[in-house]
Amino acid sequence: MNATAATFNISPRDGDLTNCIVESIRRDPLLSRESILVDVRHGRAVLTGTVSSCAARVAAREAAEDVQGVASVATELIVNVPPDLRRSDAEIRDAVLDTLKWRACLPSGAVTVTVSDGCVTLSGRVDWSYQRKLAETVLLPLRSIMSISNELRVSDRQIQMEVSARIRTALRVAAEMRADAIKVEVRDGVVTLLGPLPAVDERAYVSAVVQSHPEVRRVHDHIHSMSRPRMRRRTSIANAFNRHRICIK
Repeated sequence: MNATAATFNISPRDGDLTNCIVESIRRDPLLSRESILVDVRHGRAVLTGTVSSCAARVAAREAAEDVQGVASVATELIVNVPPDLRRSDAEIRDAVLDTLKWRACLPSGAVTVTVSDGCVTLSGRVDWSYQRKLAETVLLPLRSIMSISNELRVSDRQIQMEVSARIRTALRVAAEMRADAIKVEVRDGVVTLLGPLPAVDERAYVSAVVQSHPEVRRVHDHIHSMSRPRMRRRTSIANAFNRHRICIK
C-alpha cells in the first residue's frame, strides 16, 4: 500500500484526521496497490495521486468520507488504466450496454451510452432513483473505464410521489404544531379549549372532534382564530365533523 499522508504545517486535529483516512484506505483490499496522497486542511480532505481504475477512485473517496470529523472530500485522483486492460471506446460501449441490460435490468433503449477516451456518459430517463444509482454502480467493476458521468434523469412519476410525500409530511408537522398550541382543561366532563388556530373552519372541526367524545358533556370553545373562514358553512358542527370523517376513510 502506497497511501501516504501530507504532514507539513498542519494542525494536530488535521493530522489525526489524515492518519484515520490513511488507515481507512489501507483497510480496503481494492486500494492495496494504489498510490494515494492524503492532505487534510481545516477538516477538508484532498486525495491526489494515481489509481488503476474508476472503481478504486470511488472507493478511495468513500473510505475518506467514512472517517468521522471529515467535513468534505475532494478527489483529484487520476485514473491510469494498465495497458493490458485498455479497450477501444466501441468495446467499452458494448460492455457497458451489456452490463446495464443484464446486471441493472434496465429496459433496452432507456439509457444512451457515449464513450470518449474511456470516459463513459449515461443519459436518458429511468423510472426510479435506485435505477439511476444502480446504473453507475454496476459499471464500476469494468476496469477499462476511466470515469462515469451519470446524467440519467428520474421519471416525473417518482418526482410526483416524493413531492406529494414531502407536502404530506410538512402539513402533518404543521398540524401537530397547531394541536400542541391548544390547551385542554377538563372538569366534570366539561372541556374548555384555549389557544390559537389560524383558521375558523379548523376551530369548528376541533370543537366537533372534542364533542364527539362519549364522556364529554359540554365544550367551552375559547379558541381564537387568526383568519376568516375559507368557505361559508351553514351545516352544524356535528355534520361538518362527520363529513370530514367520511372523506378520510
